[in-house]
Amino acid sequence: MKNLKKIREKRKITQIKLAIEVEVSQEAISAYESGKALPSVDILIKLANYLNTSTDYLLGLTDNELAINNIKSNEYDELLSVYSRLTPEQKKDILTYAIIREKM
Repeated sequence: MKNLKKIREKRKITQIKLAIEVEVSQEAISAYESGKALPSVDILIKLANYLNTSTDYLLGLTDNELAINNIKSNEYDELLSVYSRLTPEQKKDILTYAIIREKM
């Protein structure tokens, strides 16, 4: 749960509040954050939904904290269509820009 603590703190949510919302103990949240335990799939989904992020982000499989369901499908399709027509250099420029903007 590489990013759980990071996004919880960014959202200004305490471990206790998060525990109450996803129906686990505060100790469980602490264990997830420290890597001493992993949540069940059901709890992982509850965490992602409550924190408005993806399970992949919580698990550290992506650096993008935005949940996919936050992107309107027509915007997503258009973005993919435009991106697919870019040259490799243009794609690299776009990714570099996105990474810089995300850190701001």
